[in-house]
Amino acid sequence: METRGTSFLLTRTPMPFKSTFSRMLDKYKKMKNSSTGVSVSIKDVDENAFRNLKAEAVRMGVKVGDAATEAFRMWVASKRQTRVRDRERMLEAAADMDKLRADGGEGWSGAEEIRRWRDKRKR
Repeated sequence: METRGTSFLLTRTPMPFKSTFSRMLDKYKKMKNSSTGVSVSIKDVDENAFRNLKAEAVRMGVKVGDAATEAFRMWVASKRQTRVRDRERMLEAAADMDKLRADGGEGWSGAEEIRRWRDKRKR
């Protein structure tokens, strides 16, 4: 609104609220699509590892926090895969032991068999 003398001249100014609403909507969409980050402080990080992560993040055009988040997720996923693989191996070994017990008959001992394998390796 502008004033000239004693009369008021009403001018139509664009309402900022549409653009403000659009910006708020964009922020909401971004928040909804990405998880909210937290600030963390990590001690005893290898300096070269951090420098390499930071340099790669810059080359890729991503934030260091996003690169670190991806590295954390990949590390956890690799550990989970190892556990699953080990669990499968343990189940296979248990099935093999059950089969050996069944095929070995009365006098067969798994402990004795393991001792024989260890003795062969020592030689």
